[in-house]
Amino acid sequence: MSVQPAIDADGHIYELPEEIRPYLDSKWRSRGTAFWPQAQPWDTRLGGAIAPPRDYKRGISAKQQVDIWHGILDDYAIERAVLFPTGAGGIDKLQERDFARAVMRATNDHFSADYQTDRLFPVGTLIVREPETAAREIERGARELGLKAFVILPDGRPAALGDPIYDPVYEAAQACDVALTIHASRVFSHEWGGDKLQTFSEVHSYAFIAGIMANFTSVLCQGLTIRFPKLKMAFLEVGVTWLPYYLDRLDEHWEKRAEQDMPLLPGKPSEVFRASNLKVSLEGKETLLRETIDFVGVEHLIYATDLPHWDGEFPENLESLRDTDILNAAEKKAILRDNAAALYGFK
Repeated sequence: MSVQPAIDADGHIYELPEEIRPYLDSKWRSRGTAFWPQAQPWDTRLGGAIAPPRDYKRGISAKQQVDIWHGILDDYAIERAVLFPTGAGGIDKLQERDFARAVMRATNDHFSADYQTDRLFPVGTLIVREPETAAREIERGARELGLKAFVILPDGRPAALGDPIYDPVYEAAQACDVALTIHASRVFSHEWGGDKLQTFSEVHSYAFIAGIMANFTSVLCQGLTIRFPKLKMAFLEVGVTWLPYYLDRLDEHWEKRAEQDMPLLPGKPSEVFRASNLKVSLEGKETLLRETIDFVGVEHLIYATDLPHWDGEFPENLESLRDTDILNAAEKKAILRDNAAALYGFK
């Protein structure tokens, strides 16, 4: 019996600064500082008790990671994987702007040259705090490097992502037909109150969803999908079953304050979402998946492995989606393959 082919909309790599360094302009190459701000040093793998899948450890080369990924695709009938950095999204938070621009360009050059294959598609980094700089890098990345998407972390900027100050970024992404992917993060969790919590599990559980929801609120309520109707955007790594609750909450406020607070929206936020190109990723094992699909529509959901991160549920998540009886064949095809193909422009 054949299985439904998949596209991994959110896998990861462990990028190495020493492999980025050769791509830096010569004036920066000998510099010894970190290439992006570091996170709070939590023991994510519990001293080795949580083993990495397929011996996918930090510190291995890009070539080794590409070989591992090709093996994963072959073994599990995954056609393509979109690969996100684990740390380099934080380049946007560097305060030294000339250095940040140099690291951004070098990182994207490295990703394109050393991770990109006919089945692996690394995601570029951006300095979104400098919208014009980010717009130029989108154009360069799409036209010269073959990048199909760029990652944006939720935090570290003066305003949430629906703000018009970022319009040059959205204009460039829409014109180049590339995806902007808002990826959850805990690195700057203090922005969302994560510094008030005690344990890694508390911070990780809370900060991921808090950062995504703040920017999702801004994107939807500030009418980004109305202003840029062809813009492709996704919110990643917090699941999907929060959508019915939160869209209901936004609808309530629209009903009472639309003219004042959401003047660009032609209807309820839930209706605007359903009509948009916005995508949200799931990683399996979500008990309200059926209800979520019935509420928002299957066309907004994409599948992710989250490999090789400590909390990934692969391959069980892929197998459960392929085997579940709560989805019909068309819904499985949409979630596992077609929606991601549309987001990332795969033919």
